[in-house]
Amino acid sequence: MTQPPRPFGSRRRYRPLVRALLVACLLVGGSATAEATVRVLVVGDSWARFLWTNQSLRTAFATNGHSHILEEGETTTISGTTAAEWTAPDKLQLITDALAANPEVEVVQLTIGGNDFLDGQPTGGWYVGMPPSEFDLLSTRIQDDLTTVINHILQIDPELDILISLYDYVNFVDYGFPFSLLYCDQMFSDMNSPNPLQVNTAMAALTDDLIAFADGLPGVDLRHHTGLMQYLFGIPGVAAPYTLLPPGDPNHPSPASAMLQGVGADCIHLSETGYYGVAEHLWWTYYFEYFGGLFVDGFESGDLTAWQ
Repeated sequence: MTQPPRPFGSRRRYRPLVRALLVACLLVGGSATAEATVRVLVVGDSWARFLWTNQSLRTAFATNGHSHILEEGETTTISGTTAAEWTAPDKLQLITDALAANPEVEVVQLTIGGNDFLDGQPTGGWYVGMPPSEFDLLSTRIQDDLTTVINHILQIDPELDILISLYDYVNFVDYGFPFSLLYCDQMFSDMNSPNPLQVNTAMAALTDDLIAFADGLPGVDLRHHTGLMQYLFGIPGVAAPYTLLPPGDPNHPSPASAMLQGVGADCIHLSETGYYGVAEHLWWTYYFEYFGGLFVDGFESGDLTAWQ
């Protein structure tokens, strides 16, 4: 695979210096209010879509003192899309148009590959009994498609930073959410009816491959959320909330209480609270440092009590 074009280093390493200069100017020249701008473009499948429609990232930014940082994803988050579909010219054009409409974007947050995995045996996804050679082909295909999308983004603006945000465990045990019954049943069947350990182990293997993939690309970071819902919500009869550290227990799915709810739980998608947990996880593991580290909104406005 060809690595995407990238200037030496990343502008992220200079961000703390720029922020420190801004603070110094504010201390000398008086307070200022940061203008709200779109700094993050969210791209990808239903996990990206729910983060956007719930405004999970925006809420996390505001809760942590950065209400001037906004995200956009109206045209670039499409439920059900695969990594392969995002390599098509029409999907790449959506990214081009969104970046043109939001010139202040600094980070493209990319969530794709999950549907490629969940497609099951008929369409090239994972399934119980999949030979290792086929799994390697699936993983390589997802990486190749990610490379195509990343290359496209960096050809538009080589200074953009890219954050690949992955997934947490699915739940094919407790699902019963009316809208999801059809697609959950079909996915579960196409994957040869895996138990939690089987599907979780396979997803973890793919995650490991994608971590290694991202580590080899300058300016590309990856965060996954494996076991995060088990940590936040606990596992009934097994672990209380905030006790089971990620990657959690692969013998269990993400808890039903973390999933999108109706009559029963969705098998893939999280509740609004669950996606806010993902956004907070992204804040503390990536965006906190990226958007200024110790300096928060109040301090940038001249309020010395906001130092953290």
